[in-house]
Amino acid sequence: MVSQTLIDIWNSLRQANIWIRIALAFILLLVLISLSFWQKTKLESKLIWSFLRGTIQIVLFGSILSLIFGIRKLWMLYLILFLMCLFAAFTNARSYPYPRLFLIGFIAITSSSIVIMTLVMFSYIFPGFEGIIPLDPDTLELTGEYVIPIGSMVISFAMRVSGIAIERVKSDIIKSKGNIEAALALGDSPYRAIQNILRESYRAGLTPTINRVASLGIVTIPGLMAGMIIGGVPPVEAAIYQIVIFLMLLSASFITSIITNILFTKQFFTKKQQFDIEFLNKIAKLDNQTTGALLKERWKKWREKIKRKKKSVETTD
Repeated sequence: MVSQTLIDIWNSLRQANIWIRIALAFILLLVLISLSFWQKTKLESKLIWSFLRGTIQIVLFGSILSLIFGIRKLWMLYLILFLMCLFAAFTNARSYPYPRLFLIGFIAITSSSIVIMTLVMFSYIFPGFEGIIPLDPDTLELTGEYVIPIGSMVISFAMRVSGIAIERVKSDIIKSKGNIEAALALGDSPYRAIQNILRESYRAGLTPTINRVASLGIVTIPGLMAGMIIGGVPPVEAAIYQIVIFLMLLSASFITSIITNILFTKQFFTKKQQFDIEFLNKIAKLDNQTTGALLKERWKKWREKIKRKKKSVETTD
């Protein structure tokens, strides 16, 4: 099967249409970079890196899709979901390079996504119900054909909402620093002092998806529902399935937002329930740096760390 996958990749890359599509996409990328320069958004390096990385990832994923869809071992399905959560946390940490964000994102995204997916994967235990995710009719086992695509939707939504929540809560805390300090001085705990900010952060992350659900059938027909109908599933059944998926996405997103915000906002305050000035200065410094500058700085720190280790080994010898 692996050799057949490699042959399929090679045959696809030999088609001229593939390279024409890439060239057209690259033209659009140049337009985006030009607009970014014009508006001084400092997103040029992020656009280039995201485009290149995303292209390679989706091509590789599409190439091995048949292998993934054939997986029937439960531990392997969980392993793939776990790796997807790991990469989602890494992506968020690159987009929002704040202290400990990789660990925070990983805990939040994994906790919500794995719990939701476990409930969905084992929903077939109810008598007379075939399950939200259908079992293979021959072996009556879960397969990657259904688990992985649905899991990717849940994880990607959790990742996106987690990023929105962090950016919103960070900016609102900095803007309301004076009011928060006044609340702390009057005896409020940090959580109570920023409770309204957290509430608005949740609303900002969830409102777009809620609006999407409200417009179903009139403004939009989601891709999953359309694909099921084209595949021969009755429209009413496809519509109900789509609603279930949206509820899964909202649940995972909300849980992720709560965990992310609680863990992230703790860093803004000291044990004495005061603003951590050192942390605020770190945030301000990171906000003023571009992605390229951050990568250079991290590379420099990594090289210095390696040099120090080598020196310590040489000294010991």
